[in-house]
Amino acid sequence: MMRLIGVEILLFLFFLIVISNFTGCNTGIEASPEPGILRVTLQSDPADTVIIIVNDTITVGEDDEFIISIYQGRALADSTYGILYPEIESYRQEERYYNLIRRENNQYIQFNMFESHLPPSAYDQVEFGIDSEYLQLQNFGRIDVITPPSYFIKLPVNFEIRDNRITEVNVQVSPFKYITRYKDSYIFQPEMEVISVNYY
Repeated sequence: MMRLIGVEILLFLFFLIVISNFTGCNTGIEASPEPGILRVTLQSDPADTVIIIVNDTITVGEDDEFIISIYQGRALADSTYGILYPEIESYRQEERYYNLIRRENNQYIQFNMFESHLPPSAYDQVEFGIDSEYLQLQNFGRIDVITPPSYFIKLPVNFEIRDNRITEVNVQVSPFKYITRYKDSYIFQPEMEVISVNYY
């Protein structure tokens, strides 16, 4: 009886050794990394709230509109790039329209331009196209605002995409600072800046 128990213990120990050898061995095949998510937001500079139209100085109000469109987003890592979509569920790039001066509680709102899966890596630039449509301010009719054709914003910014994590790149623009009058037209040629990068 004692010998039988000893054999069982030896078999059990042998089994543990075999299992530990298999689990500890390296096959040389690493698991593929899971994609992360890049979210790119845009918000107007809270200090840029006044514009001069003809001879009138106007402070932006809750119901005013400055409609722009955003399109063809990309995140670059040196010479390679990933395509950015407006939403996680999007399956193609498309032009989306936003009110750049939409306000709630006397503050410009922040909106998402892009939210896309990307492979984990280090990236160094975000770029996208922008076009403007019109400006609608209190006590004024609609003002057509144009942006030069194929106007692309290129923002140098170092960030990482990590497995199953969200990286958020926050961009700011001054909506009125970059509107200029040329003859009878209003032109919007904005510069933008990255104000923060957050990881979640």
